[in-house]
Amino acid sequence: MTRSVSSLNGIAGAMFKLIPTVRGGAVNSSIVFDRYDTVEAAREAIKALIHENQRVTRVMIVDDSNGSKFVEWIERS
Repeated sequence: MTRSVSSLNGIAGAMFKLIPTVRGGAVNSSIVFDRYDTVEAAREAIKALIHENQRVTRVMIVDDSNGSKFVEWIERS
């Protein structure tokens, strides 16, 4: 059984982390190292990360409390 992103928002103890894809290097930002309680909080952090670093091309959200399972990709628009 797979869970939808909307059902992941309400899981007690869920922690989400960000994994950026970067063009030509790495990202050294506290946004990448933080953990987020909800998918929405992670999405807001991605907006800030993409805004502050032009080399970030997309970011993956993973559910770190569940064995680093993929949640979604956010692309630079």
